[in-house]
Amino acid sequence: MNVIIREYLASLKERGELDVMIPDLLSQMGLEVFSKPGIGGRQYGVDVAAYGSIDDSSPKVYLFSIKGGDLDRKDWNSGSPQDLRPSLDEILDVYIPTHMPAEYRSKPVEICICFGGDLKETVRLNISQYEDKNTSDGITFSEWGGERLSRLIDDYLLREELLPDEFRSLFRKSLAFLDQPDIAYKNFSKLLKVIISDETKGKKDATTKVRQLHLCLWVIFAWSRKENNLESAYQAAELTLLNTWEICKPFLGKTNKLAVSVKSTFLHVQNLYMIINIEFMEKVVIPYANKRYALSNAIRSTCLVDINLKLFDILSRTAMCGIWLQWNKQMFKKLNLNLNLNIEIDKYTKVIKELINNNPMLLSPYKDEHSIDICITAWFLGVSSPNHEFIKQWFSALVQFCRFNFDIHGRYPCILKSYSELIEHPLAKTNEYREKVTAGSVLYPMIAAFSAVFGFDEVYKEIQDFQKESLRHCNFQLWYPDDSSESFFYTNKDIHGMTLHPIHINQKIEDFLDQVLNECHATSYFKDMSPNHHGMWPLILLGCRHYRLPVPMHFLESFIDDENSNNECTQ
Repeated sequence: MNVIIREYLASLKERGELDVMIPDLLSQMGLEVFSKPGIGGRQYGVDVAAYGSIDDSSPKVYLFSIKGGDLDRKDWNSGSPQDLRPSLDEILDVYIPTHMPAEYRSKPVEICICFGGDLKETVRLNISQYEDKNTSDGITFSEWGGERLSRLIDDYLLREELLPDEFRSLFRKSLAFLDQPDIAYKNFSKLLKVIISDETKGKKDATTKVRQLHLCLWVIFAWSRKENNLESAYQAAELTLLNTWEICKPFLGKTNKLAVSVKSTFLHVQNLYMIINIEFMEKVVIPYANKRYALSNAIRSTCLVDINLKLFDILSRTAMCGIWLQWNKQMFKKLNLNLNLNIEIDKYTKVIKELINNNPMLLSPYKDEHSIDICITAWFLGVSSPNHEFIKQWFSALVQFCRFNFDIHGRYPCILKSYSELIEHPLAKTNEYREKVTAGSVLYPMIAAFSAVFGFDEVYKEIQDFQKESLRHCNFQLWYPDDSSESFFYTNKDIHGMTLHPIHINQKIEDFLDQVLNECHATSYFKDMSPNHHGMWPLILLGCRHYRLPVPMHFLESFIDDENSNNECTQ
């Protein structure tokens, strides 16, 4: 385990990675962290500052100057302000005399030179001489390299009572099978369930468990990035974020110190999820989205089912990344932060359009379950009204292709779940088989619901005609959360939710929309879900994507509210 952690630490970057992990480690060691890495203002050489006692020593102030990877001669004093020596000079000359909090000014200080890798011989003498020259009665120095950090992480973030040997085996298996994402995910899922299975008795336990998950995910990501295979890290990131919310949600909404710590640790996990998400997009999706059939070919399968399943998966991943950027934009606006994310949001909008235009298989879903990916994508695009015409054309093509494949007994959307059954679909070109595998549908009423909200009358009529002529046997239905959804949604440990059926398409578009929205208004279960209460609503869409649950139609209400607001403004 120590070797695993050391390799992980050596791979971490200085900013946004190693400097994010150190405060969690220090907190777990019992120190009070009073300064963390920030964006903007001068830090005067100090990346992290903490106060307390380590190994029963006298309490002191610990000031960390953090560098990523190995510490070499080029990192010491090559002329860059980010070099180690200028940072140490600033700590001695500026931070300690002028920026130390008043309550710590009389305390002894230990300046910690922190790096994720090894201290190279080429710079060892320089550092030793510097330390000897500047050590005094009140100031000492220490080196926190990869070896020391890995031992501390093993002792404090992976303690035996939280991750005993049999569970560490699952962690090692997750890393060993990174090139086989399904196996790696299976082992990581078992590990995650083990970590969170014990009843969380207090906020400290919750914080510790989230830090455990955060560290495990970081290691998975670091190794995946090193192997240039991010698939396992992406799947683990979604699962970790959802299960972390389950741990943290009882402690949110409170203002005491420990509750703030729980929220802070969750945001670290959410930030790591976004780092993995964006890196996956930048390396795997975006470079190839604008090239005809490029992603279809990149899936490297001669099986059309493999290509179809993966393309729709990539489509909703891209949309989820855009949705989280929209969420960030909302959060920055609430905090009065002037950070413009419109360029990034527009980029992901363009990527989705290129994906659909350059990969025609995204016009022909093989599974009714692809309604989830289509719904998430349509919701992201639909936030900006200039995209509505594109959505309309996409929906129209989807319905036409589904109808054509249905008529010729081709690969029409079906309710089959098993991969082996999908490979053989359609197993028989008979009406009996066709009716059996299209006995129900969320896909068509979902498209109809979006069409009703956005005013796509022609698309709605196409679905009406399809249902009237070919799908009278099919039970059109939509999914809604129930009173047990909040308990099971984030871990998927049990079945939950309820369906509205039959959905009547053979009525006016206004009446159909009323039927869908009246059910939204009839229950409060969706609005009572914890992500809605705490402003983390993308978690619901993420949970639907990851656990393959239909998206609640409550998300359509936001478009109606926006339209009503616009109408009020123009009156």
